[in-house]
Amino acid sequence: MAGYTYDTSGQSYFFLLTVLLLVLLPFTYATLFGGAERAAARVKAPCQAWNRKTPEARRAGGAKGAVGVRHFLLAVGWVALAVVVQRALLIEGEGASFDPFTILGVSAGATEKQIKKHYRKLSLKLSPPGQAHAPENQTKEEADSHFVELTKAYKALTDDVSRRNYELYGHPDGKQEFSSGIALPAWIVESKNSPFVIGAYALLLGVVLPVLVGRWWYGTRKLTKDGVLNSTASKYFHALKEESTFPQLVDVLASSDEFAVNPKLVKLRKSPSKAAVDEYARLVSTVREGVDGQAGWDGYATWTPAKKRARVMIAAYLLRLPIKDANLLKEKYLTASIALPLCSGLASIALAHNWLSTYISILHLQQFLLQAVHPSSSPLLQLPHVTPELAAAAKKQGVETVKQFGELDRAQVDKILNGLPEGDKKDAHDVARSWPIVDVVGAKFEVAGEKVVTPGAIVSFELKLRLAPPGTKRTTPEVVSITHDTADEGGEQSVDELIGRRSKKEDGVVPTPIAHAPHFPKNRKPAWHIFVGDHKLNRVFVAPYRFTDMGASATRTVRMSFQAPPGPGLYTFQVYVASDSFVGTGAQKDMRMKVEQPKEDDDEGIDDEDDDISEPDEDSLAGQMALMKGLPVKRRDDSDGEDGSGADDDEDSETDSDSDSDSSSDDSDSD
Repeated sequence: MAGYTYDTSGQSYFFLLTVLLLVLLPFTYATLFGGAERAAARVKAPCQAWNRKTPEARRAGGAKGAVGVRHFLLAVGWVALAVVVQRALLIEGEGASFDPFTILGVSAGATEKQIKKHYRKLSLKLSPPGQAHAPENQTKEEADSHFVELTKAYKALTDDVSRRNYELYGHPDGKQEFSSGIALPAWIVESKNSPFVIGAYALLLGVVLPVLVGRWWYGTRKLTKDGVLNSTASKYFHALKEESTFPQLVDVLASSDEFAVNPKLVKLRKSPSKAAVDEYARLVSTVREGVDGQAGWDGYATWTPAKKRARVMIAAYLLRLPIKDANLLKEKYLTASIALPLCSGLASIALAHNWLSTYISILHLQQFLLQAVHPSSSPLLQLPHVTPELAAAAKKQGVETVKQFGELDRAQVDKILNGLPEGDKKDAHDVARSWPIVDVVGAKFEVAGEKVVTPGAIVSFELKLRLAPPGTKRTTPEVVSITHDTADEGGEQSVDELIGRRSKKEDGVVPTPIAHAPHFPKNRKPAWHIFVGDHKLNRVFVAPYRFTDMGASATRTVRMSFQAPPGPGLYTFQVYVASDSFVGTGAQKDMRMKVEQPKEDDDEGIDDEDDDISEPDEDSLAGQMALMKGLPVKRRDDSDGEDGSGADDDEDSETDSDSDSDSSSDDSDSD
């Protein structure tokens, strides 16, 4: 019967150390380095003021995301690991290998005479007669044990049998007993602790684990692939229209159930003070009577309280209305942080219907939410320290966009931003000069192995982009649409080109820093969307392709594939490059694609050539072999004219047959 021994000397600390490392290492990486936002945060920003949060956002807790529950748990885990390591280092090693040279205190190259001489000196001190002169802190048992080890070491080096055992088994006494145990502390199996251990197992396996799995399972079932509640997606599906305007989109967004069930929002709205109630009433009147209340708000009286409150907070955030109450201020920023991810659910519904204008409006909604800018406001409000009054002054000078502001010299900036401190002027100008304006370098179509685009063919679309900040002087080349055939260049495409596998360096991928969003409470990595549409038909022709990491130091190449239209003709459509983070930085190019029917003559020529190759002449050796096998061959009396008649058009075949018949009858009559 097998017996098991549990750890009583502390060896189980090594098992605990291994478990902690397996959990802590991936958890540490995911907390400190994982995620697109954390990766973008490590990229050097274009300027110092690129993503500096506003005082109001910091007061609302928007810039406090550096420390959270995950960081607290991470710190506790590493402290526990340090304690386990410290305990493990105090454990004395057992079962160390037997080394007679170390025990005797001689070198490995010592002679037998030197070994005997040294052993004699040590034995005199450790033998029972010599223990009277032993140190006071050494007990008799320790001295006897040391003397026994000394004797074994001496025999291992001088006695033939003991030396042979040492060389074979590593010990002068021959094979040693080997024991193994379970690296768990012994108190786990002690009878007095059994109820607690069983209770812990029952709590972990019977309660905690099922609850965690159930929460995960039911949580994922009630969400769509975009992370939106199913009930919210159903509202989006019924409320979105083919040409939904921006105010209508905000109304639909405010109807999301997330604003009604979010526990943080519910907590902030609970038991408001009288001052908070009065200030919220002031916000409602300001929003409804202001520029935001001029459109939308249809059926406001029938809205739920959660939808009304969310709609007011979104408008207050976009208009940057000041709020004194701390809870209302936190609610405003929390509402904005919840609303921005929900736009992906709106986009999915719009793309399912291929609604071009609605999808573009949703992208604009994402930009405005991230920058806290209302559509009626100036795009210059994206810059730090720029107020509506300064934006109005810039408009009088003919400066209405961030690009125009970034192209100004310092003297013009000082004139427009008159009254601001020099540091604030420099921040605003530096950010404008680094603004990520999209520059379309080139675009082309190609169909592999074809000279023309045929109906239904798979077309490869290649678009070259780069960022052209206003601080860098560049000229945008004219974009042309071409149909390219690789065979015309005298070469073939490589395997990597055919399957679309390229290196990041070859595609011009440049890491992108965190988006400049001083009013948004969270950090966000910017992204761009490329899609093809027809604004006349208001349809998305090619589904959007989302990508990140586009910089100003290299040209980013984006490749897409789509199916050509089913019929021939000249098609005009628009290629859109839209940002989800910056207002007024996208690009749009009109392009044309000519779809032609394949030439029938080429196909017939190929068929004739194949027939000539497949049927050998009767006089040739291949023809004789074909005759023996019963295969068709070319007869000697076959003429080229008869072969060529088969290539005539179908519409002339009947006429040719009649002519041949008439000629034959005339010849017979003359005879």
